[in-house]
Amino acid sequence: MEKTIQILKALVLNKEAIRKLSEPNSNWRLLSMCITVLLGLGYGYTAISINSETIASFETPLLRDTIVPALFLFFGFLMILITKVGLSLLLWAGSKGLSGQGLLKILYRNTTVALIPSIIALPAFISLQVGSPLTPIMLLSLFVAVIWIYLICSKVVEVTQKFVPWRAYLAVLLAFIFYMSIYYIVLPPA
Repeated sequence: MEKTIQILKALVLNKEAIRKLSEPNSNWRLLSMCITVLLGLGYGYTAISINSETIASFETPLLRDTIVPALFLFFGFLMILITKVGLSLLLWAGSKGLSGQGLLKILYRNTTVALIPSIIALPAFISLQVGSPLTPIMLLSLFVAVIWIYLICSKVVEVTQKFVPWRAYLAVLLAFIFYMSIYYIVLPPA
């Protein structure tokens, strides 16, 4: 219960909670994995909802009701896991680039907390992937989620790297710019 409260405090940018979650003897690996699995399942469920017509078009009930939804859930988890690893590496690179200690293990652990706000932007992320139009609410949720993730990552970098705030914000900004440029190269707009 204490770790859950610390995670909730970290979500509202509490430096002390982030510091406690970053301590080497802080063992919340199981809770971190549970959060990652839940985020992945949320991503997969959202993908199932948006692709429901395609899933319904399968002729066999086994595919339509079991295998295809299970694949969406599995790939949702895999996508969150890849995002977590990628974001951790980018935060590490941004931190090292600005003379930080790096501490990849601690950054990886705290990236779990930083990805929690992504759940509110999942419909927008999935809609972008399948080419559906974005509603104003989806755009707002996307904007709020990205800003919230940026702020959490900045606080995590500030606490773990012992940076002054402007240096932490710059390190995370550089990581986000790099991430967006790679995203643009891999998936150029139509």
